[in-house]
Amino acid sequence: MKLGLRITLRFVLVVIGMVIVLLVIVLRPIDNEDYKDSEAFRKTMAQLSTFELSSSQGTYDTLEVGWGKEDIMPMDTGAMAGYRLRKAYRKVDDSLYCRVFVFRKGAVKAAMIELDLLIFPPEVASKLKEKISEIGMWRYDELYLSASHTHSGTGNWLKGWWADFVVGRYNEAYTEKIALAVLQALNKADDTRRKCRMGTAKVPAPEYVKNRLYDGGDTNPDLNIIKFVRDDSSRAALMSYTAHPTTAERKDRAISNDYPFYLMQGVEADESIDFSAFFSGPMGSHAPRASTVDSFGGKNVSKNIGGGLSRVVMANWEQIEVVYPDYLGVGKAPLYIDDLHFRAAKHIRTRSGLFEAVTGRQYLTIDVLRIGNLMMMSTPFDLSGEIAKDLEQTLPPGRKLMVHNFNGAYIGYITPDRYYYSIKKPETYDMNWVGPYNGSMIKEIMKEILQRGLD
Repeated sequence: MKLGLRITLRFVLVVIGMVIVLLVIVLRPIDNEDYKDSEAFRKTMAQLSTFELSSSQGTYDTLEVGWGKEDIMPMDTGAMAGYRLRKAYRKVDDSLYCRVFVFRKGAVKAAMIELDLLIFPPEVASKLKEKISEIGMWRYDELYLSASHTHSGTGNWLKGWWADFVVGRYNEAYTEKIALAVLQALNKADDTRRKCRMGTAKVPAPEYVKNRLYDGGDTNPDLNIIKFVRDDSSRAALMSYTAHPTTAERKDRAISNDYPFYLMQGVEADESIDFSAFFSGPMGSHAPRASTVDSFGGKNVSKNIGGGLSRVVMANWEQIEVVYPDYLGVGKAPLYIDDLHFRAAKHIRTRSGLFEAVTGRQYLTIDVLRIGNLMMMSTPFDLSGEIAKDLEQTLPPGRKLMVHNFNGAYIGYITPDRYYYSIKKPETYDMNWVGPYNGSMIKEIMKEILQRGLD
């Protein structure tokens, strides 16, 4: 064998060897062990055994509610977040806001905070935590966080080199602006508190949603409504739904809160409602039904869905009975999932160290808020509506549940276990970062939180 050929062969073998070593370092087989044997589950359940809400139990003070909002649009044009990275937006169809409800009953207070963004960004949550600690008027565990999950919102609010390819390069000034807007909306809502009655409704609206994993799949079609009526006669509506706000085309470079904007616009057009907000429901396996057609006409699906949902709200609004809730409780339940990973093939995953190096370490909780007989939970993932529907079946008589997502951290999709190997779609493959029993584990953890919060 000639010298040159031997050198070439050795070089190729060295390269192959290095590649094999690298793959062994960064990859491993997917573990199919029972989730109950995992460290994440055992540690989370151990911490939940002592979890309690900060509650108004024992006080006879009347619930007070306030609301407010602030604009969160950037000063300069920037990247869009949703459908992976898109270039800078060219126009604004409707502005983006932070919307806040503040609740107080005796010494207990809580706030529901929503951003018209893809998620509630971890960097914004971190800044908010620092700012309220400095001011001293709020504790972070009193804040219940969520987002509209619009896929036509602004980006530039996530750190890390991978963020450049997902939501655009991190912009410190813009992230600071969002955090300050949250504080301003929080203060505005707190200043407007009045004694308040509350009622809820769960209305089926199947014509606007479908299962995005497979045709004819199960859906959670309910439009959830919370009705607030203050003693000064002012009224507000808080709504959530399960269809992803993905009605705009990927090539569209216009900022919009998607169908939630038209839902709120339609509701607030009624003179009897002074304020409204949309918190993302459990959207993990649900898409908007694009064939929806109503009196708006044309092909603007966001108007069709938002307008249609607003009419569902108004058709049921006067029938929603309101009472003074006898309980207010709030807290952040611990969630320990330290083995997050990317999926490289059907039975192969990355090691957790690589995942953390790419995305960074996150502080994970499930936000919990109970008002009267209504329990709400906001998660750090995109929870499937099918799982949320299963959770509702476990409620004791007279109790109600609403699930929201994107609470200041994000760890991908949580879908029923049966989809993990049988369906190769982004929700079950590219963006399932927990593992094959993700649905069962999270459902059992949330059932434990439900039980402790309703005791």
